[in-house]
Amino acid sequence: MTSDEPSSRPNLGVAVLAAGRGTRMRSALPKVLHPVCGRPMAEHVVRAAAALRPRRIAVVVGYGAEQVQRALASEEWPLVFVEQPELLGTADAVARCREALADCTDVLVLNGDSPLVTPGLLRRLVDARGGAPLALVYARVPDAGRFGRLVRDSAGRVIRIDESPPGYRGNPEQVAERNAGQYAFDARWLWEHVARVPRSESGEYYLTHLAAVASAAGTPAVAVEAPAEEILGVDDRAALAEAERILRGRLLAAAMAAGVTIVDPATTYLEADVEFSEDVTLLPGCHLSGRTRVGAGSVIGPGTILRSAIVGRECHIELSVIEDSRLGDRVHVGPYSHVRGGADIGDDCFLGNFAEVKNSRLGPRVKMHHFSYVGDADVGEDTNIAAGTITCNFDGVTKHRTTIGRGVLLGSDTMLVAPVSVGDGARTGAGAVVTVDIPPGALAVGVPARVVREEPTSGRGA
Repeated sequence: MTSDEPSSRPNLGVAVLAAGRGTRMRSALPKVLHPVCGRPMAEHVVRAAAALRPRRIAVVVGYGAEQVQRALASEEWPLVFVEQPELLGTADAVARCREALADCTDVLVLNGDSPLVTPGLLRRLVDARGGAPLALVYARVPDAGRFGRLVRDSAGRVIRIDESPPGYRGNPEQVAERNAGQYAFDARWLWEHVARVPRSESGEYYLTHLAAVASAAGTPAVAVEAPAEEILGVDDRAALAEAERILRGRLLAAAMAAGVTIVDPATTYLEADVEFSEDVTLLPGCHLSGRTRVGAGSVIGPGTILRSAIVGRECHIELSVIEDSRLGDRVHVGPYSHVRGGADIGDDCFLGNFAEVKNSRLGPRVKMHHFSYVGDADVGEDTNIAAGTITCNFDGVTKHRTTIGRGVLLGSDTMLVAPVSVGDGARTGAGAVVTVDIPPGALAVGVPARVVREEPTSGRGA
């Protein structure tokens, strides 16, 4: 079964519980918005649920409701938001989804702080319910700690879920079946019974009470076992780091299975939205994030950062940073270079050590070997930018653009004071400070630069 196949329940609704603040996180950011491998943890849950193609996904919001809605709203999935103004527990949160999921015959309940859940587990849960009123997920752990644990009768049937008392730290020598807080319900049964859940001593209404209700009626819950890591709930920064480690391991394994060579997975950081073509090589110390795309045969690293970078085929980027920019095919960058701010680097360009390009377009085969800065510029094909050349693009108030034609040779330490243009085939002498436009084919030297010779452009940069 592939990851995007629907579940066996065509009228499936999903409730994602995402209303809590997460006080143990010690953060103003709602807990479910803390990122795990580049995505808010609740988005991982929504994506896993969306893979089952449900009729609707209701996200229960409370603390930071507007932030959560902005972060999760997308046309990718059938999402609605349900507000829980007072945090009165999981049963109260689910009950508030009744109207949003009224046309669903099955309801899947998930926690927004469990980012490692997979579509495969959710399908197993939905399918396992059969004719029972509910099914639930559990994992065998050394101790359930402060989380709920399954209690069974002598025949192995689930009779209830015991919640740990406040302050309970558990017994690490005792193996327990920890409740994951993930459930599949018959919708009619759920709506009939969730409104009757009694208030606990803590003042909250716990969804776990329904396991005892089902058992008392002679229709006990179906229990589905899962790996402990897949039900990990993130309640504090340590658990957040653990979730990050586990998910990053999955991403690295998936990339290698898809044809990417990762020389040292332990020093390679990937986020969930990064994509690769085949035969990419990642050398040690690489950090790839955002919507980065890497073309076939490219070698990245060592020590390279790509943030939302589009990298073409057969590129080599070493000890450099590429941000929000595009590189064509067979581009070399580095060491110690920085490409940023929407730069567009053409095929077969060479950016050597300590080169920076910002918000500029470089045509094919531009050479910029070392110690140069090009910002807010358009550079034609086959141009050579010698060491120390910079565009002076900011006058203290406004940033101006520089236009450099085809086949231009800029001498070392040339200063291009924008707005200014250099025509096709033109040249500058070393140390020239260009404050006026240079005609095609001309040679300009001096401070300020002046044209000392004009030549026909035939054969230059054509």
